[in-house]
Formats: sequence, structure tokens, C-alpha cells
Amino acid sequence: MPFRRFVLFKMHALINYIIKKNVPQGKNPESPIFRGKIGVTQGWISIFVNIGLFIVKIFFGMVTNSIALIADAFHTLSDIASSSVVVFGFKMPMKPADKEHPFGHGRAETIATLTIALLIGFAGLEFLKTSIDRMIHSKLIEVTPIVFIVVLITIIFKELLARLSYGLGRKINSNTLKADAFHHRMDMISSLLVLVAFIGIWNGLPQLDATMGLGVAGLMIFSAYDLIRDAIDELLGKPVNQKTIDDIKSIAMEVEGILNVHDIVVHSYGVQRVISLHIEIPEGKSPESMHEIADKAETLLSNRMEANVGSHVDPVTVDDEALDEIK
Repeated sequence: MPFRRFVLFKMHALINYIIKKNVPQGKNPESPIFRGKIGVTQGWISIFVNIGLFIVKIFFGMVTNSIALIADAFHTLSDIASSSVVVFGFKMPMKPADKEHPFGHGRAETIATLTIALLIGFAGLEFLKTSIDRMIHSKLIEVTPIVFIVVLITIIFKELLARLSYGLGRKINSNTLKADAFHHRMDMISSLLVLVAFIGIWNGLPQLDATMGLGVAGLMIFSAYDLIRDAIDELLGKPVNQKTIDDIKSIAMEVEGILNVHDIVVHSYGVQRVISLHIEIPEGKSPESMHEIADKAETLLSNRMEANVGSHVDPVTVDDEALDEIK
């Protein structure tokens, strides 16, 4: 088995293991309580890996007196802060609703996504500034075997963290984990550029890393803009897609006695949703019967859509000769 396929297989196995440890068999990983546990697990894994990288970098940076490696070690501390934002973003939605937040804390995850996106954007601007400065003022970088090996280790672990974050993000449909994955990927690429700089030095091209850095900075800024725009849309409240509306109507119509469904409104608070709808029931039924039908529809929707559901009953006339004639 080629090495790349072996790594992908092991990463897939790790993702499935994390899902299995946090989600009971047969349950949906996207449920708020389970996705929160998965997100927190990923956040702590990132924190511990970054702490390990920080210790390795600061130790060998001091041993070799490498300013670049010491500076990169403190950059890793900012990655620990980013991973802490991930943990916060998933822990908050797990808190129950309270007096100050009657619809829960689900949008904390969106705030975490926005925070990570801003960190990526600021890092991209700093990357752009550094690359331009290095294009103008070429700097010599001391290349030692220890520095080369430490940078290589950083690349490997950052890529593994990126794959883990993105894989889990897809499993639980989390923009926060996908943003964190992009952050790890950009850190990996920045470390890769250090190796490119080494190659440039060995071949008499000291500005090669600066040229590549400009491209990566542009990618970081553009991606941060996309993430920030999506996060702001979530916070302002964007409409759900037509498929979700169709699913709500289809599920409600499964309840016997409901003729039609209209005026469906969905409010999203992170992964927590509040659904309101009007259901049409033939007139002539007793209030108790209408309430029972509406209650069945609300319970069914609540279980299937994992949302808080409220309905309004509209009694409608059926089998009326005058009405049929008008129609």
C-alpha cells in the first residue's frame, strides 16, 4: 500500500473512531449534543499537538540559536489560541437555554468561525507584508539540519491536523472545523515555504520564498473573506434552502387529517432551529381533535428535523358546493 494511501486510511480510521466514541450507534452525528462533543475533541487534539510543536520548536530554536525557529514557536502559540476558540465555539451551544438566551447558545459556533476567519485574514495580511519586505530586502536564512527536520515535522503534523479537522467538519457539517482545517493547512503551507526558501538559498535564489509567499497571502485573505461573509450571513439570519422547506411540508403531511401546509418559517441558531408553520385541517372537527393533529405534526417534525416546532391551525372548508363552484 503506497504511503499516501496508508496515511489516508489511518486518518479515515481515526475520524471514524472519534465519531464512534462520541456518538451512540444509530444516532445522527449532526445532532447538537453529539457534534459539540466531536468539535471539543478535535479542539483539544489540536491544542495538545500545537503545545508539543511549541516545545520542540522553542527547545531546538534555543539550542541552535535560530531566531526564525524561535519566532515560529511563538507563532504556534497563536494556533493554540485558535484551537481554544474551537473548543469555546462547541462548548457554548451545549449549554441549555436560559433567561438571557431563550433560544440557546447555538450561534456561538458561528462566532467561533468568524473569529478564526479574522485570525486567518490578519495572518494573511502579515504574510503579505513580510513577503513584500523580503522581496525588497533579501534576508539570509541559516539552514541547519535541525531546523530542516523541525520544519519537516511541523509540515507533517499540520497537514494531519488539517485533514482531521476537515474530515470531522464534513461529518458533522461544521464550518468552524472546516475553517480550523484551513488554518492548519495555511500553517502547513507557510512551513513548506520555509523549505522552499532553503532550496532557493541552495540554488542562489533567496527571493523564491517571498514570491511564493505573496500567492499564499492572497489565498489566505480571499478565503478569510469567504468565511467572514458566510459567518455574517449566519448571524444576520439567512433563509434555509428549498429542500428543507419541502422536507418540512412532506413530514407534516404524513399526519392524518392535515390537508396542506403553508407559511413555513425557519429560524436558525447555529444548528438549533425553530420552525413555525400553518397547517390546514378540515373544519367541523372539535378543538381537541384539531389540537391533537397539530400536536402530532409538531412532535413528528421535532423528532425528524431536531428542532423546536410551533404550529397554527387553519380550519378550511371542504366538500362545499358553492365553494367548489367558485373554484
